[in-house]
Amino acid sequence: MLQYLKAFKGAIEIENGQGTGFILTFNGELVAAYFEDKNGVYKGASAIRNIITTPLGDTGQQQNFILRAYDEEDYAEALDMCTRGGLLMGAAQPDPDAVPTPKKTSESSRHTPSPVDESTLTKIISQPGVVAVSAFYEGFPVVSLGEADFEHVAARAEDFLRAGTRIAQDMNLGQPDQLILESAENKFIIVPCGDLFLCIITRADAQLGLIRVLLKSIQLKVGSGDA
Repeated sequence: MLQYLKAFKGAIEIENGQGTGFILTFNGELVAAYFEDKNGVYKGASAIRNIITTPLGDTGQQQNFILRAYDEEDYAEALDMCTRGGLLMGAAQPDPDAVPTPKKTSESSRHTPSPVDESTLTKIISQPGVVAVSAFYEGFPVVSLGEADFEHVAARAEDFLRAGTRIAQDMNLGQPDQLILESAENKFIIVPCGDLFLCIITRADAQLGLIRVLLKSIQLKVGSGDA
């Protein structure tokens, strides 16, 4: 079906005899997925596997699809919710033969907090010389603070990240821990942070030493799950 969805941006809601769920897609690319049946909840790639392997009865089992197109604001909100819920295709997923996540009934357990939120970004943008900061995933901003066109910033940050990673690998330098682009007026920094990446725009006179120390502490907290 994706060959007909190359220009579609939004959610595909799915309902069949086994359960219900949805797929978040961007121009034919699977971004996130969720599926729930009587056995539990599946996320990301695990959800896709369960959607496409739903057993068929003797007379066949109908699967109903509803397409909901999103504008930029709706898509950004949906992507944020999927990131917080751990539904992204790029997130670490359990073994396909593993037991699915049990259903949880309490309201507070339905929302998984993102390790990189607005409070984390507030610590960064409060540093002298920092103009804007954004957490992004595959070229899309998840949460941002400051004055910038974050859709454009995230897309260019993804290009910079991929180019820098490719160059580092070609030179046998390993995975980049930090990328910095400097101009006469600004500095542009990219660092990995959990499943996301942070991009920071500063003035040219910003003290990178202090910012690096802060970024390292945030990376350690996110890695330990304390952020």
